[in-house]
Amino acid sequence: MGSNTLSPQKRRSSFATVLVAEAAERAGFYGVDAILLLFMVQQLGITDHRADLMVGAFAAMTYATPLLGGWIGDCLYGPRWTAIFGTFLLSAGYALLACTMTSRSFFEPALALVATGNGLFKPNAAQLVRRLYERSPLKRDSAFTLYYMAANVGSALSMFLIPWVRNTFDPLLAFSLCVAGPACALFILLTQTGTLHDLGILTRHSVSAKRATAFGTGSVILCILSVTFVLYSASLARLAVFSCLTVVFILWATLYRRATPSEKVNLATLGIMLIQSIAFYCFYQQMQTSLTLFSLTNVDGTFRLLGHRIVTFSAAQFQALDPLFIILLSSSMARIYNVLSRRNRDVSLPTKFAIGFGFVVVAFLIWWGGTHLAAGNLTSAWFMTGGYLALAMAEVLIGGLGLAVVAKYAPASLNGIMVGAYYLTVGAGMYLGSEIASKAISTARSQAVQSQHYENLFGILCLCALALALITLFLARQLNRMEKRIP
Repeated sequence: MGSNTLSPQKRRSSFATVLVAEAAERAGFYGVDAILLLFMVQQLGITDHRADLMVGAFAAMTYATPLLGGWIGDCLYGPRWTAIFGTFLLSAGYALLACTMTSRSFFEPALALVATGNGLFKPNAAQLVRRLYERSPLKRDSAFTLYYMAANVGSALSMFLIPWVRNTFDPLLAFSLCVAGPACALFILLTQTGTLHDLGILTRHSVSAKRATAFGTGSVILCILSVTFVLYSASLARLAVFSCLTVVFILWATLYRRATPSEKVNLATLGIMLIQSIAFYCFYQQMQTSLTLFSLTNVDGTFRLLGHRIVTFSAAQFQALDPLFIILLSSSMARIYNVLSRRNRDVSLPTKFAIGFGFVVVAFLIWWGGTHLAAGNLTSAWFMTGGYLALAMAEVLIGGLGLAVVAKYAPASLNGIMVGAYYLTVGAGMYLGSEIASKAISTARSQAVQSQHYENLFGILCLCALALALITLFLARQLNRMEKRIP
């Protein structure tokens, strides 16, 4: 029985299995993500500037490797078994990060294992969702929104817990706990054969089992070694990012040249929206870089209401606000999409992206305003919360629908590879965002000078977001007209 003939009950059961595996795997990944920058600065003694660039290089490699993972899932192992391979590598990577406490030399190889494991897991988990809803386009946007929400359920829990464990005990225990996330996902994907069996078969492009195993394993080992090498050099990381973007452009251009007129419209829309995705993730990456360092030195982490203390956040825990808000917003947005679809009044994907950039403007306006009003003193935690809420809304509209864009506009036979290409644009945006953050870091020790530095950064980013919001709104109108002309 193929995915096209799944009963509604079987589809819901399969979808629930993928959601739980995604939530478990993301719990481990974002637990590491929450403490990585501060671990590098405080435990490993890496400078703020170098740490930002390394985090950006790691993010870029994390989201470049799905291009390989998508190809392996499409052509060699099938999505389910490729995702299983990915969870195994992620578990090994987190365990090796825990060993970094005894030897600094383990750090880059551990990050390379994590980046490669993520590359195998992410596009193929998304491919499972696409296969479930390939004949139900009206449910696709809401399905991918719920899928995105599941990822944030896991990340929200771990981004509150793991920084607390690191601060209360030590990074060794924090990294060790992160192993549980992909290990649970591995267990789910291996044991839930009844719900995922039909979605994990080898594709028609598959070669013989022995050759597939040898070729896939060799490609993964080469990828791990390459990423390890890249992480040692900021200039090499920059070259790798732009080389990967060149590969994506060549892939897109080849598809466009061979496409029919109607397919060219879809590919043109896909190309424009991938560029918009790169731009969005430049802003998104500030949460892990400039905003985390800003929270460490220039934010009062105590939430107060009418003079009474409610709770105090560490610098790393502020990042947990993003997935927490996404959980609250995603289910509402999924219901809205379903209601609008039933009434034939759903907003197009390009328009949703344009609205998302409007919320980016609001986020950085709030952070700029809070820093400006603090006048060199500590910025209130409430301003941080308001900015995170606005950026989470933008993420639901842009990041949460990025996979839906690929599912709608990419050729079905190359969906896994194009999902990998999408993740590569995410990584490129994160790397560029880290470059922006690293150039904005002030070496001054004065809190007032640092505050002014961050205020200038947030103001510039707010103006850039405003310009992009206007451009994306204009492009959305043009793309909508092009799509309506398709026969």
